[in-house]
Amino acid sequence: MTLHLIKLAVGAESVQHLKDRQTLRYKSYNTNNGKSDFRILTRNMPRRGDEIIDKGGSIFWVVKGQILVRQKIVSIELLKKMVNERRCAIYLDVSFIPVYPKRFRPFQGWRYLEGELAPSDLPKSKMFDKEPSAEMAAELSELGLI
Repeated sequence: MTLHLIKLAVGAESVQHLKDRQTLRYKSYNTNNGKSDFRILTRNMPRRGDEIIDKGGSIFWVVKGQILVRQKIVSIELLKKMVNERRCAIYLDVSFIPVYPKRFRPFQGWRYLEGELAPSDLPKSKMFDKEPSAEMAAELSELGLI
């Protein structure tokens, strides 16, 4: 079974806003040592990181209380320690994969997400030309329309 991570996209108003923030951060602060992938920094290293990488895990993003999209995790590495500071870099693929919306309660940091609990990818036939709001996507999902 695939193991994933889940993380809140704090402050993101939409998936497009999340994409724009990641792109801006990558362009402005490209210290990825030549890696072409986006990255997020966390304090704690996932203890099950090897399992996530070996089984093709992703990070699922919670936007405005809904899991709406995922990015494949490319690698996870511990960064050099600074004075009394731990840092872990989680490198992500640049492509965003829309998933069936699923409500998710707020939490801090990241959490593991077992494969059977992760929402499925949206088929192309159910994708929108323009992204609906998180609330609209949740309502459409509850009605069985996406």
